[in-house]
Formats: sequence, C-alpha cells, structure tokens
Amino acid sequence: MGHGAADRIINIQIRTIEAIDAIAITFTRNGQTETNYFGGTLGDIYEIPLQEDEYLVGVEGSVDTILGITMVRNLTLRTNKETYGPFGTSGGKPFSVPVAAGKINGFFGRAGAVIDAIGLYLHQTRPLGMLLLLQ
Repeated sequence: MGHGAADRIINIQIRTIEAIDAIAITFTRNGQTETNYFGGTLGDIYEIPLQEDEYLVGVEGSVDTILGITMVRNLTLRTNKETYGPFGTSGGKPFSVPVAAGKINGFFGRAGAVIDAIGLYLHQTRPLGMLLLLQ
C-alpha cells in the first residue's frame, strides 16, 4: 500500500466496521489527480473532502491484534482547520503523530481485508524529512 508523497491530498475516504477496513486517498502530483484504494470492500463509508487551503497535520488512532490479525482499529485525522473522526472502534495500542511544522503529504502501509499498518510521508517546513511506520 502506498502512493508516495503527493503535492496535495484532496479527498480521503475511510471504510470501517470494527476496524479500518479500507482507505482511499485522492491526491495531486505533478499536475495529475489520482486515487489509490487500499483494503477491503466492507464497512460504512466516510468521506473527507479537504478544502483548497486545508492539509493534514496529524493522525492518531490505535492498532490491535485479534485472532492473529493485526489491524488499525481506529483513526482520527487532524487538519489545519478541523478534526475528522474517530473512525472505527476503541481498543488496542494507541498512537499519535502530530506534525509541529509541516504537513502530511502521503500514506503507505499494508492492507488485505483490513488496513494492517499505516505510515505517513511528512513534509517538514524545517530541513528534516522523515518516514514513519506505525504497526
């Protein structure tokens, strides 16, 4: 799962029942608009269209292993304007990735029937760039 760093994320769609079943990211890169879909086909759909001047500044949630399957249980997305979520159910080991100076400009991870792991591409306004994998 992954689409690399984008110029701008314009829409996020999350499917969830008991965990994060799927995520679709619509983004622009080099003047082209693309949508990448990862995960299964079950769950309620939540759509997050980002405004032209809105960007992601934080992600939090939890991961859990149930019956030997590792999964992202819930997600909350924070932008410079609003908080979306939580999506999914409570439980598991919490994680939080706030971006103090910059923005989240991409996702990567693993997915099958559910999202197993999620990582973020960060664009820092400082000279430091990093990748972070949450599992």
